[in-house]
Amino acid sequence: MKNAKYKSVRRITASKKDLIRRLTDIIYPFLPLSARSKSTITFKSIFGESNIEKYLEGHENKKQALQQGFENLFRYNQKLPYTIIRKIVPAAIEYRRFKRNPLKQDELNSLIRVLEELGIMMGPELRKIELDETVPDIQVPPNELVKRLENHPLVEEISSEPLSLFKNGHFNEAVRKSAERFEKKVQDITRSSDIGKNLMSRIFNISSHVISLNSLSNDNEKGIQEGYMYMTMGMIRAIRNVFSHGDEDQRSPEECYEMLLFLNWLFRLLNTRN
Repeated sequence: MKNAKYKSVRRITASKKDLIRRLTDIIYPFLPLSARSKSTITFKSIFGESNIEKYLEGHENKKQALQQGFENLFRYNQKLPYTIIRKIVPAAIEYRRFKRNPLKQDELNSLIRVLEELGIMMGPELRKIELDETVPDIQVPPNELVKRLENHPLVEEISSEPLSLFKNGHFNEAVRKSAERFEKKVQDITRSSDIGKNLMSRIFNISSHVISLNSLSNDNEKGIQEGYMYMTMGMIRAIRNVFSHGDEDQRSPEECYEMLLFLNWLFRLLNTRN
């Protein structure tokens, strides 16, 4: 029976209801249903801009609310679905990027297909949207990273000059100094004149194990020894060699912070050697 509140009513057949269910499944992760912050764009705020927020009412469950909302949207409005989708997609791109889970092209393509099956021909305009699927880095203010380093149990080799360099904004230099100190410590312990990757391979090799991290009495302990050898060899190639050239582009404070913690861990295992 036609509801007097609405000007036009279209019948939702079983097949169309199934298409709307598929639409709901696709669009469900695009945005939150609602949010405490008024500045957050949600499904309810978008529907509310068109004065149809009532379409979503009656269900606490997000998926049920969206299913009902889109059924009402297609039942009572012929052109409004275009407006709603045009608002949802850009909002979803921004929201998902903020959540570090960028909207994927596959998701957008699935949306286009189900909309076309519903008679909403938005493919040409939606395909023009360029999506950046890379996960954005978490940007942490350098002063916050300094506090984290100061509160972390750093080994003396890093808590001294490298930490001071990091505090003063010399992020690459802090990493370079720490990596070179690690190499020098291995040389000093073993009285070896070898350098670089060859040094790490010879000193931590299971066969020769000039330095043993443990008793090497079982597969796990041997795996730790061998893995440590490969990690130190990789550190030499990917960190010490690269940063010692002096022409390396300035890395972000976040990346250098992570490298310092990795080097701190390498030092810590070395300091607990057998």
